[in-house]
Amino acid sequence: MEIKTAKEMGFCFGVRKAIELVEKEAKTRVNANITTYGAVVHNPVVVDRLLELGVKYTERDMQEISGGTIAFTAHGVAPEVIEAARQKGLEVLDATCPLVTLIQQSAMEMVKEGYFVFVYGDRNHPEVISILAWAGKNALATKDFNEVKDIRPPKRIGILCQSTTILKEFKEFVLKVNEHFLGKTKEIKVHNTICAPTTRLQSNAEELSQECQVMVVIGGKKSANTQHLADLCHENGAITYKIERADEIDPAWFEGVESVGVTAGASTPDESIEEVVAALRAIDLKQQMNSKTAV
Repeated sequence: MEIKTAKEMGFCFGVRKAIELVEKEAKTRVNANITTYGAVVHNPVVVDRLLELGVKYTERDMQEISGGTIAFTAHGVAPEVIEAARQKGLEVLDATCPLVTLIQQSAMEMVKEGYFVFVYGDRNHPEVISILAWAGKNALATKDFNEVKDIRPPKRIGILCQSTTILKEFKEFVLKVNEHFLGKTKEIKVHNTICAPTTRLQSNAEELSQECQVMVVIGGKKSANTQHLADLCHENGAITYKIERADEIDPAWFEGVESVGVTAGASTPDESIEEVVAALRAIDLKQQMNSKTAV
């Protein structure tokens, strides 16, 4: 069984920066009292590692933090959250991904310029929640064009997207908005805010899934970018399994399989990838031994 790995996978620079920032504070400060406002990234392996360093986290509930340092996650937060932290006298450690900060600023500027902003993304995702908060009331988030087609046409429409969006899906949404609103509105402005690391991860995953019978996609169950990778691999015809850890692998998945590809989401640590690849090699070795024994 040939085991292939994606050319690029795992931690993007924004995620790595966020984790390293929190880890450094936890390791270098005596009696550090750090609580993250939500999981730093959507990966339980990373969260568990930080817990071992004494870093606590709350499910985005400011009431649970009584003192010390609050760490904002890579997904960003609303300006109201930043102000609330300061009002409570908390020290702020901002681990927001720089690219997410740019999207927040872009949304805010569009609204100031008179655009009504459509944010293409999951409205319940922390990143999208933060983008909407920075944009203000003249913005909405959706992945379903049917939710916006019947609104009263704004004079100017701005469109941007969650950083981990699948480009093909974003294009389809933009085309529908153009077809429906062009002629009813003065201007439609589109800003492609998919981050470059996401584009590369998706491109590499698609390429690999076209070469392999089976794809193993590693990442947190709550990770949007990991789910998008799994969706793309499946759409390209590969049998696809999405897992968080190596112990979830079932050897039966690979019976009679000649090629398996491995990729991982942007919040997946290197050790998780290494463990999965090692597990696959062990399965392959066992299959070879069983084949020889059978002969």
